[in-house]
Amino acid sequence: MSGITLATANTTLEGRVIALYGKQAAVRRVWSDQWRDPAEAAADICAADPELVIVGADLSVEKTRQLVPEIDRRFPAATVVVLSREVDTAFALDLLRLGARDVLDEAIVDEAAPDDRRQALDRVFEVARTRRRSTAGTAPGLRRRVITVLSPKGGTGKTTIATNLAVGLARRQPNQVALLDLDTQFGDCASALGLKPERSLVDAMKALSLDRSALKVFLSVHGSGLGVLSPPDDLAVVDDIETDQLKLLISALAEEFPFLVIDTGSGIDPACVAALELSTDLLLVSTTDVPSIRALRRQVETLDRIGMSTARRTFVLNRANAKVGLSVGDVEAAVGMEAAFQIPSSRLIPVSTNEGTPAIERDGGGLAATFDEIAEHFAPRADGAPARHSLFRGLRKDR
Repeated sequence: MSGITLATANTTLEGRVIALYGKQAAVRRVWSDQWRDPAEAAADICAADPELVIVGADLSVEKTRQLVPEIDRRFPAATVVVLSREVDTAFALDLLRLGARDVLDEAIVDEAAPDDRRQALDRVFEVARTRRRSTAGTAPGLRRRVITVLSPKGGTGKTTIATNLAVGLARRQPNQVALLDLDTQFGDCASALGLKPERSLVDAMKALSLDRSALKVFLSVHGSGLGVLSPPDDLAVVDDIETDQLKLLISALAEEFPFLVIDTGSGIDPACVAALELSTDLLLVSTTDVPSIRALRRQVETLDRIGMSTARRTFVLNRANAKVGLSVGDVEAAVGMEAAFQIPSSRLIPVSTNEGTPAIERDGGGLAATFDEIAEHFAPRADGAPARHSLFRGLRKDR
């Protein structure tokens, strides 16, 4: 092992880790009041290229939630473990979604007997070694993303956007992208991609408890290398889907694939809520008609009201050039978000859907370029800009 970095002011914890692993790994502690933002903090913490980063419980919840995904994005070979004074399930799940490998009770690592401490840390060290070997040669900047495509109204082109985005990502990151169709009653992602699934997400959920590693066999594979998991044809089976099992399935897919795109049904049903809880990004879709705009505005307000505001939001305006008396600015003002992408109306969309060939592969013009720009947004070819938030002031600096 090349090294362990502790992001903590706890010198006692540093001594305990050195006592356990100092002979086999370089142990380094970093704590600073000079970090301006998570990007700088991540660069400082990972300057020695550690295999394992242990984030101490003395870092605030909000700062930890910003630091973990920054390390995961910029240093894919580093495994992050977070220590917490009270291991709250919701907090732990949130950190796992953001890129942490595990969340441990600080008392086990800092106060327990050496044998108990070693037992708790040995397994994450082994994971760190495995991850370092598996990421050898990985392109920098690869970041785990769970992207949920959302629209409260049907007919907005949500599935078209989800399938074209997923194919665009798969062309950039071969065999690293999965598409989960969570329109459990009327999902048609497979049809839009010209696929005929032999197994469904219900089959995958049943097998998940038996063999997590066999998850890929339930996916239909598109020519781009995209793996697709579809709802069952039998609507009666849909009632048997349990939310907790669905969350486990989403988590397993996110662990297996760096990019997971989730298409949802209209409105906010239990399957959609499960996806929202585990998403890193929301792709909000509306067309230029008033009912669609109003519905999306209400949906955004609902998400804020129930506390689902951690995922990054991107607004896509579909059929943006439709001559219906509303400008793009009017739509943006009504929704309360700037349209990051504008997709024009095109006869090619229904044609490509009917043929089962996504427009991004069929079109050589502006439509395909727009879908490719959306894929670029989530999987840039070069490393993205550093985080803009500055919550890291007021920390003491130790080297």
